[in-house]
Amino acid sequence: MMRVSKGPWMIRAYKLQDWLMPGQFEGFGHRKIFVQEQVEAAIEKGARQVLFTGAGFDTLCLRLAPQYPNVQFIEVDHPATSVAKTKAIAIALEDQPTNMIQIAADLGERPLSKVLSEDGRWDASLPSVIVAEGLLQYLSDEEVRKLLVEAAACTPLGSRLVFTHAKPGYRKLVTFLTELVAEPWKSAVESEDLPEYVKGTGWQVTSDVDNDEAHGVERYAVAERR
Repeated sequence: MMRVSKGPWMIRAYKLQDWLMPGQFEGFGHRKIFVQEQVEAAIEKGARQVLFTGAGFDTLCLRLAPQYPNVQFIEVDHPATSVAKTKAIAIALEDQPTNMIQIAADLGERPLSKVLSEDGRWDASLPSVIVAEGLLQYLSDEEVRKLLVEAAACTPLGSRLVFTHAKPGYRKLVTFLTELVAEPWKSAVESEDLPEYVKGTGWQVTSDVDNDEAHGVERYAVAERR
């Protein structure tokens, strides 16, 4: 897939997407940097667990686990993606970091708290950081709130949530494009409306309003468990 992604026809497809959503590929780069910096900052301030929900093929946990051997990294993702990623890691590496755990589960069918409880390796009493990168826009507003409440139930006060969300205004175009690959966007919220959006879920937004156009159709935020 990596070889295919560099092929001439795929590059043309990227250019077409960039024309439809200018700057989005650069936005992905900003997003990756933001999430990693926030996770590392949380670890430096005492987080001992990192939970990446809907990790996909992201390599954040795989890269950071060897650097922070005293921190447990857990990914929760759909079984189809999780299995494929496990196979890819086995091909690319001789040994997966022992402090990186992959849990195959469909959070659309099973609550996050139940998934972690049944697995038994997540400690809800330890200060933690949860990542929801490029995920929330695929959930309805009701599903987003449910996930946030579940995440709060799995973490102690002072834990952090690092997340991205879609910006309203692109929804018709983006919905049309994402529906072509059977992954329509279902929610969007302005950065300045986030405090009210997450109110009552156990989280409080601590980041500033994100109006950076370089972030493309998404905006970035951090919340604290309170």
